[in-house]
Parts: sequence; structure tokens; C-alpha cells
Amino acid sequence: MGVALFAMVIIVFFLVQAIALVHGIAARTPELADASFSFSWFEDPLFQQRLKDLGFNGDLVGMESAWSGGICTALILLVTWLWKRDRQTDLLGLRVPPIKHILKWGGLFMLMLLAIEGIARVFPVFDTDFMEQVVGSTTNFPLLVLGVVILGPLFEEFLLRGLLYGSLRHIVDENVSVALTAGVFALMHLQYSIPIMLLILPMGVVLGYARARSGSIWVPVLLHMANNGLSVLWP
Repeated sequence: MGVALFAMVIIVFFLVQAIALVHGIAARTPELADASFSFSWFEDPLFQQRLKDLGFNGDLVGMESAWSGGICTALILLVTWLWKRDRQTDLLGLRVPPIKHILKWGGLFMLMLLAIEGIARVFPVFDTDFMEQVVGSTTNFPLLVLGVVILGPLFEEFLLRGLLYGSLRHIVDENVSVALTAGVFALMHLQYSIPIMLLILPMGVVLGYARARSGSIWVPVLLHMANNGLSVLWP
């Protein structure tokens, strides 16, 4: 049931993102702004070019993240409550963690980020200017922060280290659950190249163990938000 709910949320997530993306492109393209949506748009050279031009647009990225993150986080809370009722807290790890867990995993996470930054500086293949393009093209910085720094990480953690991890722990051990959620976490970041996704993988492992060992989803949520906040403020 947990894996089925996970798949349903993923489908809704990509559907909401697609709707937000198409709406955003149409609103920024005079030739499409007054036209009714048609699936033929996806074969239209104009739409394809605008999709390429606006793929890293900060306003679109912020809007997509805000809508999909907000709607799908609420959906996760709804479906897990209908499924587990009074055991929802255990499934998602909604307990408030002791401050020592936040400090411990926060320190480990920062060390990992420094290591990743060092690798990216030494090996250019691991470098990316994605966030520089996103931040540089935004005209609505508060929306970008809401989508990328707050709602995006909140959704991803509730989905992966909450719903998926909690469901997997019914059938496999802690290490396998952490590994599987980290793998899905990397695959969800297809906007990056494969080398960058390989650097995202250990981040998912640390976030997974932070959830497992602290017993709280809020530890990886805070770490994920901090990471994305640094990416936006210091791309």
C-alpha cells in the first residue's frame, strides 16, 4: 500500500509540474497566451524552443516547485492519515527530534557538503551552473525561496524519508531502505547531469540515516532546506 501511494503521489507531482510549466511558458509567449491548450503544442517548434529557453527560468522553477511541493505534501499527509490514522506519526516520523540530533547530523551534513564542493572545484565534470541560471533569471525571489528552499525540500523529504522509507521498513532493513530512498532521490534530480546526480546520491544517504537514527523526519527536512537555501543564496 505504501509503495502504491508513493507511485500515486509521484504521478500527481509530475502532473502538477507539467501543468505549471505549460501555463508558465504560455503566459510568457504572446503567440500562445490567448490560445487554448492543445497536446499539439508539444510538437510545435515554437513551444519546443520556448521550453528550451525557459527551462532554467527562476520564476518558472519557483512556481513549479511551490505548486507541486505544496499540493503533494498536503496529499501525502491526507493519504497517510487515511491509511494509518493514529500510526501516521510513526510512518512519517513526525516527532520533534532532540536538539542533539539536529546538531550532530547538521555537522555531518556540512562536512559532506564541503567535501562535495571540493570535488566539484577539483573536477569540472562535477560542476554545474544550474542554480546560477535559476537565481540570475528570477524576478520573484520570494517565490523562488518558497518553492526551492521551503516547499520543495519539505515535499521531497515527506515523500522519500517519510512515506517511502516508512513503507520500506515494513519489508526491508534500515540500510536497504536508506539506499533505495537515496537512489530515488538522485533520480528525482534529472535536471542535472549524471556526474552531478552521483554527488547527490551520498547526500541522500546522509539524509536517510539522519531520518533513521533520529527517528524524525524534521532532521532531514531542516538539512535539506539548509542545503537548498545555500544553493539559492550562494549559487
